[in-house]
Amino acid sequence: MTELIFGLFALLLIAVFGFGAFILVKTGLNRMNINLDIPEMQARSSLLLKGVLALTLCLLAIVPLSMVHDMANEREYLYKDVVNEIGQSWGSEQTLAGPVLVLPYTYVVIQEVATGEGEVKEVSERRTRRYGEVVFLPKTLDLKAGLAHDFRHRGIYQSLVYQSKIEGKAQFDFELPNIANLETFHFDSARLVFGLSANKAIDGVDMFEVIGEGATSNASLMSGTGLSTTALERGFHRPVSLAETPKPFTLDFKLRLRGSQGIGFLPLGENSTIQLHTDWPHPSFSGALPSARHINEGGFSAEWDISHLSRNYPQVFVDDSSVNLEEANAYTQLFEPNTHYGKIERSLKYGLLFVALTFIVLMMFELGMKKGKAQSLSALQYAMVGAAMTLFYLVLLALSEHLSFTMAFMMAASIPLLSIPAYVGSATRSVGRGVVMLSMLVGLYALLYSILRLEDYALLMGSGLLVAVLLTLMFMTRKGKREEQDLGPRKNERG
Repeated sequence: MTELIFGLFALLLIAVFGFGAFILVKTGLNRMNINLDIPEMQARSSLLLKGVLALTLCLLAIVPLSMVHDMANEREYLYKDVVNEIGQSWGSEQTLAGPVLVLPYTYVVIQEVATGEGEVKEVSERRTRRYGEVVFLPKTLDLKAGLAHDFRHRGIYQSLVYQSKIEGKAQFDFELPNIANLETFHFDSARLVFGLSANKAIDGVDMFEVIGEGATSNASLMSGTGLSTTALERGFHRPVSLAETPKPFTLDFKLRLRGSQGIGFLPLGENSTIQLHTDWPHPSFSGALPSARHINEGGFSAEWDISHLSRNYPQVFVDDSSVNLEEANAYTQLFEPNTHYGKIERSLKYGLLFVALTFIVLMMFELGMKKGKAQSLSALQYAMVGAAMTLFYLVLLALSEHLSFTMAFMMAASIPLLSIPAYVGSATRSVGRGVVMLSMLVGLYALLYSILRLEDYALLMGSGLLVAVLLTLMFMTRKGKREEQDLGPRKNERG
């Protein structure tokens, strides 16, 4: 910001020195009896001075526009901090991993130890008993999730959150792995584990039913997982007893979770099917893309059908084997596609253009004025018009934090739409020029609002505006040289 201010100050000094040099040269020529007060030179001098004034004011307008831009960024960062804090309290984005079956086992580590002194040494074996855990992923996994969105408020800010109901079925059908130096499996100490991003976001478990001869359970649900595998460090589990000869069984479950920003599901089955539906109409899919989706104003639904061949980890592994279950993820983000801070930042990108267009119209007014019928605008009046144009963005930022963006835009735009035409009409003593200025400003702000609303076509509309401005200026200045050439013969004839 400091460098920008010094740069603008340097440009202003250059403009002042240039204007001073022009006045000195003109004064010197007048003392030498070289008359520069012919109509052509007066018109050129007026055009040059007004052009320098408009350019200087446009450069100075960068300072308040940059200050509003910095303020908007600070408010947006504060908004994001509030969203993160609400997410930490309510529940952050959730990733559901599970269910998985964990089977503890005992194995023996054999070490050779040399004892004795001198050349006579005896080699013996030292056996150490250690414990490990095998993780079995389900054969099939079917999930159905429904999300209902809501907003949580803190001060003037709000955060998008959701409550979800998840029901599913997981089928386990496995074979015991071959483990070196295995001593025994602890079938009575097995457990079914669910991994979650945060336990505090669990609203409840409505059903957790084990069906089949392969497993039985009379224990209650318990917090924690006891695992170190990625995505399974946090969550809950339920102890089960397995048959010593593996037999298939099924787990039916229903969960209620809270979260914010997004939700993800890990496709842990050999064949995983996931269905998600919600009343929020703005999803962003990442990871494994859905095989089918439907989006409308009332919400969206999506379906995934994922095979285990699309990921790079096995169905059976040891807990401490550094397996990354998050490499395959069906993730959906719920986002606000165009927050008011994003719209304000986009509008500020066109701020300097709008100020320049307003000054150009004022210059055209003055060039078309006839002496005695209208009053010329002073530099101070130009500055007042520029101040009203830049004040719009500050008012828009302040109002958008309390009102809908459309209402805030209309109220903020009323300031330049009412003040500038009345000011210009009064200063030039011409009601018609005030009406023309009003028509131009209404068109500009209507175009700006369209650019902000149509996010997919914003660049196209902005480029079209620049092209239209360029063509208009080329059309208005196309006859300048021709008129000068035509003026010469007429004056010679008069002479």
